[in-house]
Amino acid sequence: MGQLTVLFCGATGRLAALTPILLDRGHRVLAATREPGSARAQQLRERGAQIVRVDFDEVASLTAAAGQADTVVAAGTAHAAGPVNDLRHGRNVVDAARAAGVGQLIYLTVASADRATGVPIMDSKHALERDLRDSGVPHTIISPVYFMENLWNPWNAPVLATGRLPSPVSRFKPLQQIPIQDVLAFTAHVLESRDAMLGKRIEIASDEITAQQSAEIVSRLLGRRIPVADPAAGSTNPLFAWLERIGTNVEIASLHRHYPELKWHTFADWTKTQDWSPLGARSR
Repeated sequence: MGQLTVLFCGATGRLAALTPILLDRGHRVLAATREPGSARAQQLRERGAQIVRVDFDEVASLTAAAGQADTVVAAGTAHAAGPVNDLRHGRNVVDAARAAGVGQLIYLTVASADRATGVPIMDSKHALERDLRDSGVPHTIISPVYFMENLWNPWNAPVLATGRLPSPVSRFKPLQQIPIQDVLAFTAHVLESRDAMLGKRIEIASDEITAQQSAEIVSRLLGRRIPVADPAAGSTNPLFAWLERIGTNVEIASLHRHYPELKWHTFADWTKTQDWSPLGARSR
């Protein structure tokens, strides 16, 4: 496939590493941001991306940027803006892609968002997926499971500081997970396989592992025992409660057989790339 022009909505956010991946593969990246003068935007500019000012609340800015692109890649804003705003922003992206007549919209949602779950940050994705399917916009939906990088979320810092491994579910409950690098690699694959991917919704996961098994892996890596910190009693986090009761159900072995050209990373693989200093020691 030749060079594509890709509008990446969320280029300075959690999935920012997609921009250098696409640039290295020979594509042109329009990196969308509300703050073109920010340090993160400047880093992307220096890397070779074209910075475009886009605001998820301004459909006109989204449409103007999408009109310059072959493909739009977008992810939600639920964690930063809340579920209600996440849905509105997603609908604005879909409206802009339709108005601009883009050839493909790749939208990243979350595994199990093909149905109502009662979890607000998942149900906003569910509603958006329904709207996207009805929109007529050529699209592919990528739905990853729980990110391995969620371990480093700020609310886990106090537990990590005590030398324990936090978990959103009880220690013997299997949890499907994926590192961000696998999400980005799969996104690039979808981008470059447009004709085979249009109209598909694909749930992706790299590993399924318990917190106890995770702690044992980290313990071996660091050469000292790292115990598990079970979720706080009485936690009201609806996502964690849903993961404990139901959880995602990706057929991981089948997925990996279907996409053998991609390198899928287990939790053990991922641990070797992380800085474990929040636990008081660096990985060897």
